[in-house]
Amino acid sequence: MAWKILKGICDRCGKESDCLEPAFGKHICAECKTTRPRKGKGNAGLFSSGQGMLSFEQGLHLTRVPKSNGLFGQLFFSHYPGSKGIPGRSLCYLAYDGMELIGIIGVNSPPCNYKIFRKYFFCENDNCFVNNNVYRMIVQRKNLGTQILKLFRKTVKRDYEEKYGEKLLGIVTFVEPPRTGAIYKADNWDYLGLTQGKRMKRDKETWQKVFSDGVEKHIYGYKY
Repeated sequence: MAWKILKGICDRCGKESDCLEPAFGKHICAECKTTRPRKGKGNAGLFSSGQGMLSFEQGLHLTRVPKSNGLFGQLFFSHYPGSKGIPGRSLCYLAYDGMELIGIIGVNSPPCNYKIFRKYFFCENDNCFVNNNVYRMIVQRKNLGTQILKLFRKTVKRDYEEKYGEKLLGIVTFVEPPRTGAIYKADNWDYLGLTQGKRMKRDKETWQKVFSDGVEKHIYGYKY
């Protein structure tokens, strides 16, 4: 089930290839894929491999997977094709209804030193809250989205404290218009306002911050 791109230049070796695959935020050829370091263990980028996973649990449930999981990577990259991966701390989940895969959802480290978040949680430690960086449902049924979001909140709190040994104060998320974040409102998240609509990236040579105009996004937060 690998998500592949035909023809192109490998970002690692620079050779032309008839078949590239997304890996670690880049696109690499088959030779570089087999020789990459830490193969299959995941890092700040995801890898869309051919991994498969079956669930035998009943009802709605989340299955925690590494960010290198093939199913998760495939759905993530097709939802965010320009993504460079998932930096920082992360928890990734496949959402199931019985044996049926219905979507993906996950969190990662929030933007550092974000004043709105620190004020909202009354906390200067950014490791005490996380960012809901992806929420994609591929099956639509009445109330399904809110049910998964509620289950997700409970699961993340337990798994984060177990994995990282820190108490989780809550979750934040960004919603890009024309979406309004109605599903978060229905789950009693707090509306925190709009972002400034600025994008930041580092200059490749000087590593200085470079800002450009972006899209204003809605910000929501949930406190435990």
